[in-house]
Amino acid sequence: MKKYLVALLCCVAMAATVAYAQSADEGYQTATVVSIEKVAVSAQHPENGDQYKIFMRMAGTVYGCRASAPAAVFIDWSPGKEYPAQLNGKLLLVKGPGGQVELNIFKKTPK
Repeated sequence: MKKYLVALLCCVAMAATVAYAQSADEGYQTATVVSIEKVAVSAQHPENGDQYKIFMRMAGTVYGCRASAPAAVFIDWSPGKEYPAQLNGKLLLVKGPGGQVELNIFKKTPK
């Protein structure tokens, strides 16, 4: 009987740990990459060589975004991939494999 009680308490403790870990991402929703493309480098502005145009779908809305980051940040991003994301005014904060990325929203299309 004691073994059963100990096993039950362990299961309850693990369930509480999982619930606590999931609450850490509170406010984040799943966003899906619709498309991602590297913006062509302009001869007049070569400093903008790390610009990307990304469209993300979240909660029935497609967000057109721009981002500036090294290519390594977006190396695993492809259409259909899902990441946790949160709206913050004109920014879409996305937790990608390389850390959190700020995407500047320039277009919002309800779908």
